[in-house]
Formats: sequence, C-alpha cells, structure tokens
Amino acid sequence: MELKFQIENLVKEVVENVLCSIFTNLKNYDFSQIISKTQEQTNKLGVNLVKLACKEIERGFDEQRDKHRVVVKNKGKTRSILSELGEIKLQRTLYFDKNLSKCFFAVDELLHLEKYSRIDKNLQSKLVNAATLTSFGKASELIDRKVTRQTVHNLVKKVNVKELEVPPSQKTKQIEDLYIEADEDHIHLNNSKSAEVKLIYVHEGTRKVCSGRTELINPKYFVTTSDDVDKFWSDVAYYIQTNYATRNTTIHLSGDGAAWIKYGIGVFPGCRYHLDKFHIHKSITNACYGNKKWQAKIISALKEKDFSKAAFLYKEHYKTHEKKSERKNIVNSWLYLQNNLKSIDLSKQYSCAAEGHVSHVLSARMSSRPMGWSLHGAERIAKLRAYHFNGGDFSKIFDKSADFSMDECFSTNYNYMQTMSSSYYKPAKVVGIDGLSDRIAKILRSTTALKSHF
Repeated sequence: MELKFQIENLVKEVVENVLCSIFTNLKNYDFSQIISKTQEQTNKLGVNLVKLACKEIERGFDEQRDKHRVVVKNKGKTRSILSELGEIKLQRTLYFDKNLSKCFFAVDELLHLEKYSRIDKNLQSKLVNAATLTSFGKASELIDRKVTRQTVHNLVKKVNVKELEVPPSQKTKQIEDLYIEADEDHIHLNNSKSAEVKLIYVHEGTRKVCSGRTELINPKYFVTTSDDVDKFWSDVAYYIQTNYATRNTTIHLSGDGAAWIKYGIGVFPGCRYHLDKFHIHKSITNACYGNKKWQAKIISALKEKDFSKAAFLYKEHYKTHEKKSERKNIVNSWLYLQNNLKSIDLSKQYSCAAEGHVSHVLSARMSSRPMGWSLHGAERIAKLRAYHFNGGDFSKIFDKSADFSMDECFSTNYNYMQTMSSSYYKPAKVVGIDGLSDRIAKILRSTTALKSHF
C-alpha cells in the first residue's frame, strides 16, 4: 500500500501546484499560459513516476534475487537520462552474479536501457527525425538545446541505414500503368568537390486532391550517392517484382535523358521512355534567349512531332546569332533534343514531376542552403529522408534487445513483476475536491479568486 500512497501524493501535489498557481494569480494567466503551466507540472509528475517505478522494480528484484548467487557490489550509483518528459536521475544498485562473473544494474537490464547512453530511445528517434527534416542545430532545439548539434549528428551516425526499409505490402497488385521517374540533386562536398544524389520513385499515377493540386498514388522513393547504377536499379526492380504483377502492366520511365536513368530501359524491357517535359522546355528557353515567337514555334513543332520543322527552326534561329557562346548554346540544345527525339512527348496525357520531387525530397535539406557534406553523411541523410517520405516509423530505428539476458541470472520461479501487477494494478480512483488538501479545496470552493478577476 505504500506505493499507492506515494503515487497519490505525487498526483495531489501536481494538481495543487497547477490549480493554486492559476487561481491565486488568475489576472496574470491566459489560456495558453494555463496549458504551459499544466504541461510543465505534468512532465514533472511523469519524471517522478518513472523514478518511483524504477525504484520499485529494483526493490522487487532485490527481494527476489538469490542472495548467495547475486550479491550487492555498490549502492547509490546515479545515472541521468534525457527523455521527452525531462531529465530523469536514477539511483541504482550494482549487482554481481557469481555464476556468470558479470556485474549489472537490475533496472538497466530489466528496462533495456542502452549502456552509456544519456538519451532515451524515444527521444533519440525524435531527434533523428528532426535532423532528417532540418539541420542538426535546429534539431537540438527540440529539447531546448540540452544536447549539442554534434550529439544529434552522432545519433544520426548510429542509424544503420541499410536496415531502413518499410515493409512491403502482403499482396502483389495488378495495375495497367506503373510509373518510374528519376532525377538527381547536386550537392557540395566538404572537400570542395561536388556529388550527385540520385533519386528514383515509383508510383501508380496521380489523383486530384483539390483544385490545382494532385498527389502521387502509393509512391516509393529510392536514393543513393553511389555510382553503382546496376545495384540501384536492382533495388527498384526487386521492389516492383515483389509488389506488382507486371505481366500486363505498361511501365513508363521518365527523366532528363541522363545515362544512368536510361540504364533503366535495359532493366525493364518494353518500358516506354519519356523525356521530362521540364527539361525540354528548359533547353528550348535557354536557346531562344527571350524570343517568345521562336520558342512557341519550336514547341508547336515538337508537339506535332514534326522534327524536321523543329530542326529547320533551330537552324534559322542559329543564323540570327553571331556570338560563339550563343551559337554553341543553340547547337547544344538541339543536340540534346535530337538525342532524345523518340522519347519527346509534349501531350497532356503524360507528365513528369521529378524536378519537383528532387526539390522536395532532397534539395530542401541537402542543397537549398550552403552546406558541405561527406559522401557517407549525404548518403545517410538521403536514406533517412527517403525513409521518412516512404512513411517509415522513426520510433523503431533504435529498437534493440538487451545485450545481457536477465533470464540467465533470475531463478526459474522469479515472478515478482507478476506479483507487483496483481498487487498494484487496481481501478483508478477519481480524485475530487474532497480528495485534495484543505488548501486547494478551499480555493476551488471559493469564488473570491474569480470575483477579483472580473
């Protein structure tokens, strides 16, 4: 019953602190401040309850242990752990198991606390999630900079990105059209060089969300900084084979014409390749130098698939420029189109949004602001962002089983946890005004505080 009274006292103390501070200073509080005060006191209650629970777990273990086999080595060893509730300081006892010749903390092993870590796994996951979406420094602000940006960086480095995979669906789908779109983001490295982060995403088409806005249906993102294009496309092919029955499916592949993107044509024989409309218009715009008339004529010719007319327009446009740089740009633009003539399709039937997805998935974190990456760091953040946009659960990325199994040092009849549950797990009692102290009950029964406020 002692534990029950301790819990009740902790709850009463928090209720009193919140309500007393509000009703005695009602003029100085608004709704948001009341919420902040309540959150602050609730977090303190959570910290105290966790400390009490850990203390009770260790007490139960101490009573049930084999006193001859498991002996006390040191008492009062402290450990501080940062959590979402705040900093929790635990008092633990160090035990020694004679049979296993091993020292251990009962609470650490029973609750699977990671050795030497001062940050709770849930908070670690939230910090990594924040660092995936923003900078390491801003992620540290999640807990009022109680950890440094370097600590957040180290947490990100702990993640095994090879295991970051969202489970596939249980059944393969049969659809008429499947779309693969690809592009790359260009990032700066910390050795003054540059690198590409490649992005491929697979989806089942688009659907209208609201006026002027659409979204992809079941998108799946793949990223890499590696030059191993074969391995990259193999991952995409494996995903498609395990999730779709493609025998009667038309696969559409689109991109800007880069060699690594066209490599996918060989991976998916019979797929339809489309040159990204964004890069087509960009190439024509750069070659026309603001001449809207020529630009409209060239685009019209490409829409009609009249490539001889498009070539003639480029040739005539070339003659109107005398600067070598401008002529070179016009020639390069036509060569770009000529090398991809078969894949040019400016009809409204098919569109590619790869450039926008590169901006959203990669550039927003990796290249929109001046920053220098290592290849390993860029790969890790890119994989984490893909995991995020694939709907991955960050709360599970640090799940690990304990290194030291307590089952080995507990006797077979060790069941104090079940005993505790049956003894203390009882229906909760609703605490009303009469259950509180005279101090807080008097304040709540009185209308003086409210009258003085109005």
